[in-house]
Amino acid sequence: MARRKGLKRWDVITTDGWLKLMGDTSVMSHLMMEIFERLYDSTDHMDNGKNIASALHMEYRALNAGVGWAGGKIKDLMEKGLLPLQDSQSSVKKKKEVPSLLTLKEDVIADTEVIPEEKEEKRPPWEYVFDGAEGEDGTYFWILKPEAVEAFREIREARGPDNRKLRKILEEDESASGEEGNLFSRAPQNTVSRIRKVLDEADYFQRKSIGEDPCCFLCGAKRISLLKAYPYGDGERETKGLLFCPTHGTLFSAHLISFNERGELLISTKLSEEERNLFHLNEGEKAKGPFIRRRMAAHRKIFNQEARKSK
Repeated sequence: MARRKGLKRWDVITTDGWLKLMGDTSVMSHLMMEIFERLYDSTDHMDNGKNIASALHMEYRALNAGVGWAGGKIKDLMEKGLLPLQDSQSSVKKKKEVPSLLTLKEDVIADTEVIPEEKEEKRPPWEYVFDGAEGEDGTYFWILKPEAVEAFREIREARGPDNRKLRKILEEDESASGEEGNLFSRAPQNTVSRIRKVLDEADYFQRKSIGEDPCCFLCGAKRISLLKAYPYGDGERETKGLLFCPTHGTLFSAHLISFNERGELLISTKLSEEERNLFHLNEGEKAKGPFIRRRMAAHRKIFNQEARKSK
């Protein structure tokens, strides 16, 4: 991978553009999504490529090639006008910002001048995927672009917490990845027990959240096979959750909808008018059941924070 000194930031693709890319498996392969997963969980959404390659048990050159291949695909889609871009950003580069990584030297941060369009053509393919910065020891970091972070966050939150818990458990058991365990890795029997506990807790949470007349908290759908319990507030499952149908539950989990203290529906500004109609969302619509105000206030706080980012 070509390395260039200083912080290299290029944020032209919108959050909607990244959502579109993450739904295109011909660009964002399973490998790319695994890389994004690890960067998202890293401090400041940044890490060294060799660390990621080691964690994925693969050669760094192969990882590098995969990122470059994806970058080339993204560049082609942009040139064909198939991706949503920032307003007035298709011809100039946005000003660069300093990441919060303490090990970066101030004297290697690039200046903030606007780069003419003709210089964009020389951009290495990987920079269409990640931003980059070099630390004081010469280590080069990949950094998730802010708009990509927002898109990935929405996908992850909509997916729910169970998958992340199971992945963490399996990572702590090296033998689960075909690697020989060491003295500090979890034993396979311990891993099986922990996975079983996660699944049992999910089943128990679902059952205890079903009341006398179960229905979707928003649309009122009553088909019990379609209803799923979703935690809110602090996201824990010690108390009951709210029942939703698949569509409205995913919107709630991703903080694209919430409810005010009067139980009236709030809709994120991230959702277009077309999406509101498709999902049958009506601002101010009353919830179909009670909730704990304190916990909904915590959910609404995240909802408001995410909505402000889209303005």
